[in-house]
Order: sequence, then C-alpha cells, then structure tokens
Amino acid sequence: MSRWVKGTLKIKILVSVVLCFLLVGIPAFFLLFSHMNSLVYQESGEVNRARVLNAVESVNEELSSIIEAVAWICSEDSVRDALAFGSLSSDGAAVAVLEAQSNVSTYMTASIAWNNLNKIVIFNAETGFFFEYVKDRSGNLSDINEIVSQPEFQSLVFPPGSVVHLYFARTLNRPSQPAVAAYGKVIGLDDCYVYAELSGEIFSPLFLGENSGNVYVVSPDSSYPDTIPEDFLDENTWSRTEYELLIPDCYAVQFIDRSPLRLASSYGLAVFLGILITSIILLFILSAILSRYLTRTTYRLEKHIKYLTATNDFGYVDPQIEEGNDEIAAIGHTVNAMSVSISELLKRNEALFEEKKKMEMDMLQMQVNPHFLYNTLESIHYLAEIQKNDGIARMSRGLTTLLRNIAKGQGDRITLSDELKLLSEYDEIQQVRYMGMYELEYNVPENLMDCLIQKFTLQPLVENAIFHGIEPSGRYGKITVEAALDNYNLIITVTDDGVGMSEDEIAHVFEEKKHSKTDMTGVGVRNIDGRIKLLYGEGYGLSFESEKGVYTKAIVKIKAERCTES
Repeated sequence: MSRWVKGTLKIKILVSVVLCFLLVGIPAFFLLFSHMNSLVYQESGEVNRARVLNAVESVNEELSSIIEAVAWICSEDSVRDALAFGSLSSDGAAVAVLEAQSNVSTYMTASIAWNNLNKIVIFNAETGFFFEYVKDRSGNLSDINEIVSQPEFQSLVFPPGSVVHLYFARTLNRPSQPAVAAYGKVIGLDDCYVYAELSGEIFSPLFLGENSGNVYVVSPDSSYPDTIPEDFLDENTWSRTEYELLIPDCYAVQFIDRSPLRLASSYGLAVFLGILITSIILLFILSAILSRYLTRTTYRLEKHIKYLTATNDFGYVDPQIEEGNDEIAAIGHTVNAMSVSISELLKRNEALFEEKKKMEMDMLQMQVNPHFLYNTLESIHYLAEIQKNDGIARMSRGLTTLLRNIAKGQGDRITLSDELKLLSEYDEIQQVRYMGMYELEYNVPENLMDCLIQKFTLQPLVENAIFHGIEPSGRYGKITVEAALDNYNLIITVTDDGVGMSEDEIAHVFEEKKHSKTDMTGVGVRNIDGRIKLLYGEGYGLSFESEKGVYTKAIVKIKAERCTES
C-alpha cells in the first residue's frame, strides 16, 4: 500500500478544510485584521509587560532570598566557630566545619535560593582556610584563589549596615557560564567572607512565553542571554521598557515592536458576523458529509474493540476492519496487531510472574554461611580464653540477636529502622572480631526510619566495606551509612575511607565472584542489584563511586515507600 493511497482520507479532509478556508477564511482575515489589530496590539503589549513584570518580581524574590541566606550565614555562630580554626587539620576543625556545613545545608534547603544555587564558599582571605557547601556545581581547591583574584572582591566595599554585596558574574568552575554572585562579610571576624553563587538559570522566568526573545538582562559590561541586536535600539521601531533588579547596576529590558502590519477596513463587525454565519453553515455541511463517510468505516472497528473489551479474547482478529485504503483501515490493522501482541504479552507475563515468584523465594532464602558461623564461634572461644566477660557478652549477644532475626519468616521488606537494627547487631560481632579497627556511623533522618527496604540490603555492603575497603588498608577506618529523599526515591549510601577502587575495578564490580568464607550470607552486590531491579524496575538498583586510596561509596536507589517528609 503506497504512502499516497494510505493518506487518501487525510487528503480529502485537508482539501475540504483548505477549500473552506479559501472561500471564507481569507476574506475574513483581511476584513477583520485591521479592525482587531490595534486592539490586540495594545492588549498584547500590556499582557507582555505584565508577564515580564511578574517574572522580574519572581527573580527579585529569589535574589532577595540569597541576600537573606548570605546575611544569615555571616551571622551564624557555627560558621564563625569553624572559621576560627586556621587549618582543617587543627583539633576540632573537622567537627566544627561539618556542623557549619550541616547548618548551612538545613537553612538553604528551605530557601528559595536553593532552586538555582551552584555553591557556597566560606573562607578566610588572609589564611586561605575555607570550606564549601555545593549543590549544582562541584567544589574545587582553586575556588578560593579564583574568588580572591576577582576585581569585585579586591574592590569589595560594604556600605554601613550592609553585609552582602550582589553582582552579575561568571561561574568559578569550567565551563564558565553566567551567574549571580553574592559576597558577605562574616560578622565579628576580620578577612572572613561568604561567597554564594547562583546559576544564570535564575533569569529563566524572564525568557518564557511570547516574545521571550525580546527580553535581556543588562549589566554595565554585558547582556544576557545574548548581545542586544542593533535593530532593537531603534526607538522608532521598538519600544523599550526597563525593570529594576536587586543586582546593583543591573536591570531587565523588554523590547516591543511599534510597527505591526495595519490594513484599512470598513464595516468590519458586520462583515465578521456575516462571514461567521456562512462559515458555520459550510462547516456543518462538510462535517455531515465527512461523518456519514467515516461512520460506516468506523462502526466495525468500534464493534470489534467493544468485543475485545468485553471478552478479553485478545487472540481474536477481524479481517474486515482492515478493508480499505485509508487511515481507518490502517488503524484496524494496528488494532489486530495490538490484539495479537497483547495476547502474547499476557502469556509471557504469566510465565514471568511464576519465574519472578521463584526468583524472589530463592533470593530471600539467604542462609547463613557455615564458615561465617564457625569463624564467629572460634572467635568466641578465643575470647573466652583471654577475656572474662565483655567481649564474650557483646559477640554472643549480637550473634544471638542476628540469627534470631535471620530465622524470622520470609518477609520481603522491612522498615529501614529494622534493617539498621540488623546492621547494628552485625556490627557488634565485627567490632569484637576486628578489635575496633573501624567505626560505623549512621546519618539517617528520623523521618525516614519507617521507609520500606528489602531485608539484608545494607549488611552485605557494610561487609564489603570492612573486608575489601578497611581491612586491606591496614589502618583505622570509618564507614558511614546515610539516607535521603530525592523526589519520590530513597537514596541510601554506604561510604568507607578504605583502599578505594579504580575505574576499571568499578566497571567489573558486578561480575560474579566466589564468595569469601568470612561472608555472612554469600550475597554479593550483583545479587542486591538484581533484587532491587526485580522489585522496582530498571531505573533503580545499586551503583558505586570510588577514588583509589581515598574512599568507596555504594549507592542504593529504591522507591520511597511509607516515608514521611521532614
């Protein structure tokens, strides 16, 4: 069937509509255009100005929020406490910096400025000590050098009563892009400042809607998003409206065409009514003809679809609905093909459902590795000889509780709180076994404790962190478990500061490996990733980030179920 033949019905409709437009629409256009044009032009100008004014108010509201945020950071006690240290290696400096970063994070996530925030750099210009809070732009060791070398910083002056200076800038990181930067002077400390950077996307409300290409953000030495065309500067052709922004010496300018096409008209309203009535009659006649033609061909199709809906007999096909050379026949062919596909899909789904049930049962049957139990019992025996009470109590209590929880039913999912309890019992055993050579820290908000998670998702990740990260490093290590909501997803990370992995090792991390005799469950990362994908789909699962000799981070992404927002 050729493309021309398939489009027969479409061509008939198009020809009819075009003919109607030629007979009715073109005369109406010329007669009504001049009558309506001036009114439309005036109204559209007011509407566009009102739209841009609303957009400017939205931008200024976000600029005001970053000013308030920087002012708050400049007066925050934890920030001043952190800046009081001359180096991150000083005793207590890391804790003070983490507290300051946490407070800044809490404040910024509730601020409107969060939407377009790139980063915040808090620094001492004299000592070079600094720390950052990053969002859409990563932190960089050269950030402070970039900041202090900028002319705006070198000529920075704060009027009396002011602690924040706002200006139009470029991003610190590469690629360099337009941004809004805010400097703040930390209250009570000399040479200590706050640098906040917003993406140029903050101005995006100005460029939405009609005539968005006629709006520019202008500063003393540049315009955004592009250079203003010279044609727009002709006041005889374009009207110019300026809107004040909270950035000093920076404003939004809108250009509206002064010279739209104008045609003479007479008795426009009377002609409009006459043509409107005629058009309605012609369109009614055309619709009646087309509906009569289409009804005959669509009746069979409708009857067939109703049969499929009522009986679910998707294996049945009706050759009659494919008769003809137009789009209706093509739709009939598609319906028959879809019916066959649905029938096959239902059969596949039935088989997949049975396979899924079997896989779920296999995956949830996580039997304790006998070697793990033997090694643990040997450790208890060894401790019984050299320790009289504490070590034995901790390990036996942890092992007893852990085995009791493993033996509980075959529940697929538990709360994050219960999962962390299992992890804590496992940690009790490993702490005795490894004589406290690592620390396990939790950073999980209380409102996420009721989130659902597959049982024994985190324990194998902590186990890998100990055996493959901390233990090979030969030094004291730290493992951190964190959780956060990302839209409707729950993100859980397990981070260790052990030996790390190269990019090649990360690429092969999901390959099937022989499990160690010290593994508790014999469940590897490939198994965890497969279980998550089986339950939530391909958009979820397990991934890794790592830097050789620095850290390894396992990232679990699942749907947020039964979670409550903070």
